[in-house]
Amino acid sequence: MARSYFRVPLQVMKPRHHKSGCTCIYLLSPTGGVVQGDNYHIDIDLSKDAYVLLTTQAATKIYGMPTSGAKQQMHIHVGESAMLEYLPDPMILFRDANFNQSLSVFLEDGAKAVLQEIIMPGRLARGEVLTFNSYRNLLEAFDRNGLLLCDSFCIEPKKQLYLTNLGVLEGYPCWGSWYLLGDFEIDTPKWELLCDMANSLLNQPEKSVGGLSRLHRNGITMRMLAHNTQSIQSAFQAIWDWLKTEHFGLDTIDLRKY
Repeated sequence: MARSYFRVPLQVMKPRHHKSGCTCIYLLSPTGGVVQGDNYHIDIDLSKDAYVLLTTQAATKIYGMPTSGAKQQMHIHVGESAMLEYLPDPMILFRDANFNQSLSVFLEDGAKAVLQEIIMPGRLARGEVLTFNSYRNLLEAFDRNGLLLCDSFCIEPKKQLYLTNLGVLEGYPCWGSWYLLGDFEIDTPKWELLCDMANSLLNQPEKSVGGLSRLHRNGITMRMLAHNTQSIQSAFQAIWDWLKTEHFGLDTIDLRKY
């Protein structure tokens, strides 16, 4: 890491270097979570040929916000032939949480980025489901040829009454999205193998539903609904590990967190 600057309520931990050549970096929240009035601004810049895995130390807690909200803006630049894995732990939206985040990604020639978002809509063990006020997320990704992906999400359970019985979520409270972006190709036989393998992980009877698809160019995306975030996180990790080893020839990385 050539340069690092942070200020509480976020802390950038000392990098850990994996044998594969990947630099693993953890974002720590020493305050315990996101509270009303927080305004996070995160900039990430990967140089040419860099390989970085960015993750969090634990789930991110978004606490109740009775009068206003909190927001996060994230800008990522992935240099030529570099790779970024941004794999944060799940986000927990407490009762009355109000959170607005945006993520902008730019990929140089030959660059790749893996991104994920996993949401638990409340403290499920307490029966707290979809009691937050608002959650908004905007993801935009570009390369030299223009827009790769624009994914906009807004959920306001107290206004969108059709969410009351989780009908739109097919009875599953937790959801997740995963993206692989960049200049790469997967031939038809390997794509079919990937679909077969992913289908058994994303769709488990009475436990989860999901699917994957190709973007219009240079990308793959997955969606998944489940009863808990652990199922989503493990499925995404298993599918990405398969892609890393079978398609990209990379080593898997054990993200042990204590």
